[in-house]
Parts: sequence; structure tokens; C-alpha cells
Amino acid sequence: MKKFFGLAVCFAVCLMTSSCGILGVGTKNGSASVSGQASGAALKSLYSQYQTDGQIDVTNLSNIIMLAQLTNGIQGLKGVDDKSEFYNDFAKGLILGSDHLVTKNTASTVTNTLQTLASGTDLSTIAAAGVLAKAGAEETGQQATQTAKQTVQETTTQVKTAAQETVSEAVEMIEDASDEVSSTISSLTSIFGLLGK
Repeated sequence: MKKFFGLAVCFAVCLMTSSCGILGVGTKNGSASVSGQASGAALKSLYSQYQTDGQIDVTNLSNIIMLAQLTNGIQGLKGVDDKSEFYNDFAKGLILGSDHLVTKNTASTVTNTLQTLASGTDLSTIAAAGVLAKAGAEETGQQATQTAKQTVQETTTQVKTAAQETVSEAVEMIEDASDEVSSTISSLTSIFGLLGK
């Protein structure tokens, strides 16, 4: 179990390190816009769940994945000021990715909030939990396929148990990262109050 956790954390760190290189300041090919779009899509999904439940449920598999997508998307904002081309392209992508939930009027404030979160909080545990949550979701999907193809109860039970363990580990990681999650939820609640839709 601990070896799996260690591997997941190493994978997440490698993923974040490579995404920082991809999303770094001064990169070409619209990476800021792509990052903004991914972040906007995650915000939209999290906001929809927030409106339904009145809070961000960090035990929800989809929310863990979306939080990780958001944290990976905003990594390029570290140390970027609001006058940079990267910042402006990110804000435009944020509008598109959120299907205009974030508007031209709110994009700057939302981007500032996300930039502050990215610069001031170590979000690596959330990213690692997202890797585990995604793996759990994939295992659950594979389980459904196996169940349809095979009638062997033992195989179905093993796959289901592995998926549940992976999801449980992701939820446990999120719950243990109380400072990271608290900062992230505080920033998101501030953004959601601004969106007010």
C-alpha cells in the first residue's frame, strides 16, 4: 500500500514537473490558453457541484480529479504578473474553458485568485490524489468492461476491491492534506461568490 502511494506521489511530481516546463512563462503555441481552458473546465465542474451541494465535497471522485486538473492547470501562473502575455492568454482560456461562467469582467479577479493560490500553496498532494482518483475511475471502468465480458465472480470482486482501495487512498490523501485543501477551497469559494450564477 505504501509503495503504491510512493509511486503515485512520484508520478504526480513528475507530472507536475513536466507540466511546469510545458506551462512555463514565455512558452509558445498557446500553452497559457490551453492551461486556462483546462482550469476553466475544472472550475465549471466544481462550481456545478458546489451549487448542488452547497460545498465542495472532497470525498467525491470526480471532484478530486477536477481539483487536480485545476492545480495542474494553474502551475504556469506561479510568479506571473498581470501584465504578462501568459497571464492574459490564461484568462482568455479560462473564459472559454468555463463556457463563459468566468466572464471578461471577472477573468482578471479569478486569474489573480488562482495565481495567488498557485504561488502561495504547495498543491502537490492534491495533484497526487488526482492521479490516484483517475486510476480508481479507470479501474472502475475496466471493471464494468470485465463484468460484461466475463462471468467469473472472483475476477469482478478483485477488480472492484482494487478500485475501491485506490479511490479510498485518493480520498485519504485529500483528507490528510488539510492545509492544501483548505487554501484551495477558500480560493474556490471566493471565486464562486464572484461568479454568482
